[in-house]
Amino acid sequence: MEPTVLQQECLSRGLILKLLYCAGLALFAVLFLWNFWSSGPYALGLNAFVFLSLFFGFFIWALYKEGNYEVYDLLWIIPFILMIVSFAIYDNPFLKAVNIMAMPALFALFYNHAFLANKKTNYWNYEFIIKILVRILSALGHIGDSAKAYLTFIVPAGKTKERVVVRVIAGIVIFLAIALTVIIPLLSSADAVFYGKVQAVTEWLRDIFSTPLVYKIFVFAILSVLFFAMLIAWSKPFDYNENEDRGKKADSIIVGIVLAGVLGIYLLFLWIQLNRLWVGVLPFNFKETEELVKSGFWQLLALSVINILIYFFAYRKTVSFVQKLLSAFTVASLLLLASAGQRMGLYVTYYGFSYEKFFASYTVLYCAIVYIWLIAQLFRSKRSNIVKFLVLLFLWMFAMLTIFPVEQFIFRTNMALRRLKDSRIVLSEMKMLSPDVLVVVKKNKEKGLLDEGGYDWNEWIDKQEQIVSGKAWYERNMTNMVYAFSSNASPQ
Repeated sequence: MEPTVLQQECLSRGLILKLLYCAGLALFAVLFLWNFWSSGPYALGLNAFVFLSLFFGFFIWALYKEGNYEVYDLLWIIPFILMIVSFAIYDNPFLKAVNIMAMPALFALFYNHAFLANKKTNYWNYEFIIKILVRILSALGHIGDSAKAYLTFIVPAGKTKERVVVRVIAGIVIFLAIALTVIIPLLSSADAVFYGKVQAVTEWLRDIFSTPLVYKIFVFAILSVLFFAMLIAWSKPFDYNENEDRGKKADSIIVGIVLAGVLGIYLLFLWIQLNRLWVGVLPFNFKETEELVKSGFWQLLALSVINILIYFFAYRKTVSFVQKLLSAFTVASLLLLASAGQRMGLYVTYYGFSYEKFFASYTVLYCAIVYIWLIAQLFRSKRSNIVKFLVLLFLWMFAMLTIFPVEQFIFRTNMALRRLKDSRIVLSEMKMLSPDVLVVVKKNKEKGLLDEGGYDWNEWIDKQEQIVSGKAWYERNMTNMVYAFSSNASPQ
C-alpha cells in the first residue's frame, strides 16, 4: 500500500474494501469475543478460531498482493495456523493465556520480516531487532491516517458541513473522556465543594457512557482504526541492509579469560556435585525433593541466558582456541542440562505431572535442542543465524504444544504412574485441569479409579460442566462438543 493513498480526497474501491474488512473484523470481535472480559480464556473457542482465521488470512492476502509472499514464508505461517486451530479444539486456559500474549508479538515480528527483500539470508542481530521494533511500533503513528480514512469514507470530502459536524462531535467526545477520567476526579479530590457541585452531572454522564452498548461502540471504533493502521504500516515495502560486522573481532584475550574462568567454575561445580548429579532416588520429603529438582532447573535457565550472551559476544569473533573454549563451555552446560532433565524425570515419576512440571520438562527439551544446535554450529564454516533459530524453534515448539492434548496427557500419564511402586502421586492435585479431561475423568470415576485421597471429584465435575454449559454456542470447541455428544449418547 502506497503511503500517499490516504492523502487522496476520494478513496479507491480497493481501499474502501480494506476499510470495510477491518471494520468487519472489529465488529466480529465486539459481538462474539466480548465475553472474554468476564469469562477469560474459556470464552475463546470457535469464535476465536474464526476471528483469528479471518484476521490472519487478511494480512497474508495483503502480503501476497504486495508481491512479498514466498514459499519460504510457510516456515512461519504453518505454526500460526496450528495455534489458530488450537482455539477450536481445546479449553486449556494456561496455553490460551500464553497464546494470547505470544501470538501478537510473534505475528508482528514475522509478518514484518516477511516484507524484507533479503528475508532468507538476513542476519538477526541487535540492529535488526531495533529496526523491526521501530517498524512494528510505526503502526501507532498511522492511527491518525487510519482515522482520517474512515472519516473520509463516512463523510465524503465534498460534504464540508457534514465533516465539520463529525469533527465537532469527535472533539466533544474526546473532551468528555478526558474531563471525566482525569480532570474532574483530580479537582474533586482537591476541593469537596467542587465535587458536590459537579457530582450530579458527572454521575449522569458516567451512567450514559458506562452502558455496555457505548463500551462496545467505543471498542469497535478503536479496533477498526487500529487494524487498518496496522495494515497501512506493516504492508509497506521494508528494506533493511545490515551493517557488515563479520570483520569485527572481539578481543580474544579478554573473551578467552572470561570463557576459561566461567568454564572453570562450571567444571568445579560439576566435580563437587558429582555425587548428586545423577540422582537415582529422590528424598521422601516433598520439600527436600522440590529443592533438589528446582535448583537444577533454575541453573538450566540461567545457563541458557549466559550461553546465548556469550555467543553474541564470542561467536565467530575470536581466535580458534577461544572458539574451542566456547565449545567446552557449551558441552559443560549440556551436562548440567542433562542432570536437571534427569532430576525432573525422577520428580515426575514419583509425583506425577502438573502444569508446572509439564512445561518445565518441555523447556528442558527446548534447551537441549538449542545446546546441541549451538555445539554443531561451531563446526560449520558458515555463520549461523542464532537469534532467528531460537525464535523459530520457540515458534514451532509452542505451536506443536498448542495442538497437543496436554491435559489428556497429564491425566493419563499420572494415572499410569500411580500404579508404580512407591508412587507419591496425589490425584486431587489434578483438580486444576480444565474441561478438556471431563470425559476421561468421568470414565475413571465410574470405574472407581479416583476414589483414593478423599477428594470429591463430583465437585470438580459439576464445576467443569457449569463452565461448558455456561458458554454460548460460538464459544465452544471440539472437546466440548465431544463431551456433549458422549453425555447424550450415554444411558441415563
